[in-house]
Amino acid sequence: MKESKHNKERKKNIENKEAKQKTNKKKQLTILYAILGVCIAGILTFGIWLAMELYLDWQSQNYYTQLANSIEMRPRPSPARPEAQTSVAEEKPEKIEELWLPFVDFEELNKRFSGVKGWISLEGTPLNYPIMQTDNNDYFLNHLPDGTRHRSGSIFLDYRNSPDFTDRNTIIYGHMSRTDDMFGVLRHFREQAYFDANKIMYIHLPDRDYQLEIFTVYLVDSGVLAEIPVLEFRDDEHFMQNLNHIRSISLVSSDLEVTAQDRIVTLATCVYDFVNARLVLVGKLVPFIEPVQKMQMDTTAQEG
Repeated sequence: MKESKHNKERKKNIENKEAKQKTNKKKQLTILYAILGVCIAGILTFGIWLAMELYLDWQSQNYYTQLANSIEMRPRPSPARPEAQTSVAEEKPEKIEELWLPFVDFEELNKRFSGVKGWISLEGTPLNYPIMQTDNNDYFLNHLPDGTRHRSGSIFLDYRNSPDFTDRNTIIYGHMSRTDDMFGVLRHFREQAYFDANKIMYIHLPDRDYQLEIFTVYLVDSGVLAEIPVLEFRDDEHFMQNLNHIRSISLVSSDLEVTAQDRIVTLATCVYDFVNARLVLVGKLVPFIEPVQKMQMDTTAQEG
């Protein structure tokens, strides 16, 4: 019995529908596989990027750790208590506070790479680095002290500053890392408790050591930072106006006295609170009583 025309058309419609459904499924699978492929490629790309990021971080950390480990640590008298004082009641000399700080042989260090002007350290943290300087503020943004190109760069002085820190305001730059390496540790100074416990840093120069007493921490646009006087202020009043301003915008409080006769050091690093944001710490330089060279001579004489 022959199929009716209606049944044939119905059967054909069903077959066409099934074929269309198969085609749609194939298209859906193709799209799904394409999306899956893109996701896998994205994951692999991110994994490779993350691995490279971690490797570069490790490379920088390893480089600077080896460099820091090559520097001898020696006890130094604290500049806050340079001499033992005798108590009238007890008639016993008070104990002199000693600090174990880097004892840098700058002559030997400059044989390894030129441009080393000083050393900066903060006890109990990874902040323990040479301070570099060249004739511009770009080179050490992406070069290690030995000249190797690396995104971590170096801690370095503003090229306009005198390397002996005799300017009224000396600026030191360094990158903000994801960890506490380089100037990454500076992020914690926004917290009053951390600031109070770690506000004393140390600057080591070829002929003298300094205690750097941080007294203000603030955020600023990089363009505004560029306008801060570096080499000279107009006069003492201009200097004090600048100090009063940066203290007024500080994220932490400090009662440290800073006068027009003091020299300050500005530490600047990038942060991401807003576009072109910079985190800035400013401290007062307090020299150790005995220059490093004199201590070296005394040590040599004692050994002899």
